[in-house]
Amino acid sequence: MRIRVRDILASRLFKVLIIFILIFTAYRFYLNQREINRLEREIEQLIAEVNLAEEKQAQLQEEIEHINDLEYIERIARKELGLVKPGELLIIPVEQEE
Repeated sequence: MRIRVRDILASRLFKVLIIFILIFTAYRFYLNQREINRLEREIEQLIAEVNLAEEKQAQLQEEIEHINDLEYIERIARKELGLVKPGELLIIPVEQEE
């Protein structure tokens, strides 16, 4: 009794095995694709965070460069602290309620 390749390929067990392998491969492909999509979203989020950090760094670097500039110090003192020079009057406009 000799088993031929044709008999093996025609057997029901072989067909079931091939179908199982195809289904398993498709399932793994699906899981890998989901993971790739998740990682791509995470990369986009991280790139956005890096861009924000770089903008903040540039802003802070600019402040460091101007820290000894008297005009810059005066502008910050007036704008953020509300300070005025001696003899000046600080006028704060009041918004009218609608």
